[in-house]
Amino acid sequence: MYCIASKRNLIKLVMGLEIITTSVNLSFMGMGLRENGVDSLAQMYVALNMAVSAAVLALALGFVALLYRHYGTLDASKIARLRW
Repeated sequence: MYCIASKRNLIKLVMGLEIITTSVNLSFMGMGLRENGVDSLAQMYVALNMAVSAAVLALALGFVALLYRHYGTLDASKIARLRW
């Protein structure tokens, strides 16, 4: 949460979002623990969330690469508008 609130570098923002997604996965795995095993629904949700997270991460990094190519900076405060 600190990384998203305080950093202006777009790559660091994407990394912060990925850390938050990983912590959500860990909490779902922790909630899925039972005395006699692990809840398979929690495992399925984590696997699905990991796949969606990987796709979102790839799109976000591609978008960051396009922004860097166009504006020449990764500083979010310097990117005033997103028009091409």
